[in-house]
Amino acid sequence: MNNSIKRIIPLLLIILLLIIPFAYSSDGQYSLDKVNKDIVIKDDATCIITEDIAYDIHDNVNGVYRSIILSGGQSVDNISVETPGFYNRLEVINNTNNVTLKVWLYSDEAKTKQVNPGVVRVIYHYNFNKGVKIYNDIAEFQYSSWDKYWDSGVSDLTESIHIPGSSQNVEYWNNPSRSVNESTWTSDDTLSIKFNKLESGQQAEQRILMPKDYFKSSKNADVIQKDAKSQIESDQSFYALKESIADNFGYIAALISTILMAIPLGIYFKYARNGKSMYYNQEESQIPTDDKPLLVNMLLNGQVGEVNADGYNATLLDLIEERYFKLVHSDQTDTIIQPTNRDLSNLRRYELDVYDYVSSFADEKNHISFKNMLADSRAFSRFMNAWVIDTSHEFSSLDIRRYYDDRASTYTVYTSYASFVIAIILLFLAIFVFSGGLTNLIAIVFAGLLLVVSVVLFIMPNNIMGCWTSMGSVFHDRWTNFKKYLLDYSLIRERPPASIQVWGKYLVYATALGCADEVRKNMLRHFSDTNVSQEMLYDMSVVYLAGNYGFNNMFFYSVPTHIDTSDIGGSFGDIGGPGSGGFGGGGGGVF
Repeated sequence: MNNSIKRIIPLLLIILLLIIPFAYSSDGQYSLDKVNKDIVIKDDATCIITEDIAYDIHDNVNGVYRSIILSGGQSVDNISVETPGFYNRLEVINNTNNVTLKVWLYSDEAKTKQVNPGVVRVIYHYNFNKGVKIYNDIAEFQYSSWDKYWDSGVSDLTESIHIPGSSQNVEYWNNPSRSVNESTWTSDDTLSIKFNKLESGQQAEQRILMPKDYFKSSKNADVIQKDAKSQIESDQSFYALKESIADNFGYIAALISTILMAIPLGIYFKYARNGKSMYYNQEESQIPTDDKPLLVNMLLNGQVGEVNADGYNATLLDLIEERYFKLVHSDQTDTIIQPTNRDLSNLRRYELDVYDYVSSFADEKNHISFKNMLADSRAFSRFMNAWVIDTSHEFSSLDIRRYYDDRASTYTVYTSYASFVIAIILLFLAIFVFSGGLTNLIAIVFAGLLLVVSVVLFIMPNNIMGCWTSMGSVFHDRWTNFKKYLLDYSLIRERPPASIQVWGKYLVYATALGCADEVRKNMLRHFSDTNVSQEMLYDMSVVYLAGNYGFNNMFFYSVPTHIDTSDIGGSFGDIGGPGSGGFGGGGGGVF
């Protein structure tokens, strides 16, 4: 997987989390402590509605408003407002799909002074026409007791619905049922409902089916020429199933997320644990194998099988050590090298790439400035993008698998793909489909955790989820012990190199292993303790570079550490669905 994609994935995750609406903003100027509704369904299908709303106003406001949604041929008339203890002026604003009752509030009879912050009761009276639906076989009252358009929640909502006949022949549903604390027939024709606390953005409705002969006239009804009872009952059964799933969705999401997060552990225990190594030597004071520095870099520095900037630096140092370049000058300001006339036929393709790239910076004197190369980071990035192709041809994935079994890492990446997609689906369902579920927060938490885990698994280096082969285990242990030797000066002092000439190769491999600077310091300390003069070092180009600022001038660190080589409102005129709100929807607030 290309690393640019790996960097994009976390960014997309952050953007996703930023746009998910986990919370709804509130106006903050008021709250609703108590709301009481009374709906009388007349035998001509007119609904006489009274809404007694106690606004707890926190700031100075001009008044309050109530917006009532209309659909199709619906209308509102006989509108009036009471404000006990206060004075008011009612303004009715008719729009295409709603009526807004704007109530200006005053504390004096002259209507010149605003009301002070405090509790203000506003009682709305109005008749709603064509809210009741009369079908061929049944009559339906589907009423939005509370709508998502309110910008405040309500702590105490009660409602009484009076039907024009006996409750004995009636079916009714609370949608969703979790919104209702208690719902009972307090008399033969009156249904009383006490709601649980409702937040801003929530919806709650009552749906009642009653005999159509309860209505002597359909003048103020929405008449629909079709049978509806069986469909409504079927819809409500499906809605109840969906509601049950929503209430338990958090547990379902938690179970799915836990299983998916546990799968990588199973993969690790089955495929990623290294077997017992056949290497028993605990000391390596000599270069363990004659493998190229690039292979050591690909196997032991970061992602297994991937070359990084240290691999380039080690290859260039090796070319200098093997005298394909000679040192001209090195100090704190710059390092200058020059190509030699040595035959290039023995170089591998990836080594020739480095030779040609570095030589492209030669001036008219055939001098190559490390300072100039470092200044052109774009050219280096372009070179690296092309160079990794040749390195992957030199050391293919089949070669790497002789040393390292990456099945666990591959399976983990596939698992991360699946986990990411499933986490997104779970979040979508929790937020947009089952948003009112009792365990919805559990679903969001576990799905969010799964999302994070999937991204971590996706970008995790493959040297965590994988294991060395028998051959690779010996290779790994030998080179790891050699690295420990290079980094521990006490070991160098106990078992010093046979000659100072080998330090050039030591530095090449230390660069491939990603510890060049620490090894350089140990080398200089060793030279100081053994009184090695600068004159003795001049003919050893890599050693001389290390002691005279050459490493500071040449090393690229600003490029990506790893480069992948594995692959280049209303329902007038028809039957409404459960939870759609029926008629009476809308919201309100202050102004």
